[in-house]
Amino acid sequence: MNRTSPLTQAGLWIAILIAALVTIFPFYWMLNTALKPQSEVFLSPPAFYSANWSFDAFRTLLVERPFARYFMNSLIVSLGSTLLSVALATFAAYGFTRFHIKGAGALIVFLLFTKMLPETLLIIPYFRLMSELGLINSHLSLILAYSSFALPFSVWMLIGFFRSIPLEIDEAAIVDGASRITTLWRVILPLARPGLVAVALFTFLISWNAYVWALVLTTDPSMFVLSVGIANMVGEYRVQWNELMAAAMIAAVPVMVMFAFLERHLVNALTAGAVKG
Repeated sequence: MNRTSPLTQAGLWIAILIAALVTIFPFYWMLNTALKPQSEVFLSPPAFYSANWSFDAFRTLLVERPFARYFMNSLIVSLGSTLLSVALATFAAYGFTRFHIKGAGALIVFLLFTKMLPETLLIIPYFRLMSELGLINSHLSLILAYSSFALPFSVWMLIGFFRSIPLEIDEAAIVDGASRITTLWRVILPLARPGLVAVALFTFLISWNAYVWALVLTTDPSMFVLSVGIANMVGEYRVQWNELMAAAMIAAVPVMVMFAFLERHLVNALTAGAVKG
């Protein structure tokens, strides 16, 4: 059995440490800037640490600015889009893989082709549609818009997972008296959990980071999401960099928390099918 030499192991650990530092440094610099007083933000050369760190920028955001409202809007829209996309993609993928639908192959390919359309081409049609439905300046308009863009890839991804589950499992459950819905809920979904997690993360990230659609479909400041609220913090002549970095740190927390808790399922999703028995 070949063993790596101590020198090779040391070089590998050094490379991993350097990669980790390069990855972590931007987050540290954001936090460092957010905690600095405004008088130290533009020091030259910049200080990598300040003895006057404070949470004044965070307090200003949460108390004097409507940042908490922006955060709640983003959370409502992102969670709503995720739930709607996962639910619709689950039923669509189950139907494509469990029933003989004429022209299903062409329809699946067409779904993927819709992702090739630039989103900017759909701004006017979407705005007119939402305006006719009276949904401008509402969470529902953003949920529907984000879900429509996430669905094609979500369906495509779940089709791959559902196809890897043998049809005999469905047949056995139905023979035992389970309905199609019961089979899907209690048998298929637990087996496809990594795929569901991957689709949920994909949709959540799309909704959380989206900017253009939130800017187009919401004109009332009380309905702004984080991306629009943070963009409006950049003034024409002056930028409060400590507050801007504090806002960016707060906006990054939900995504990091989701990845921390769902990392195991996401890894399973990425490696599913890599090894076949």
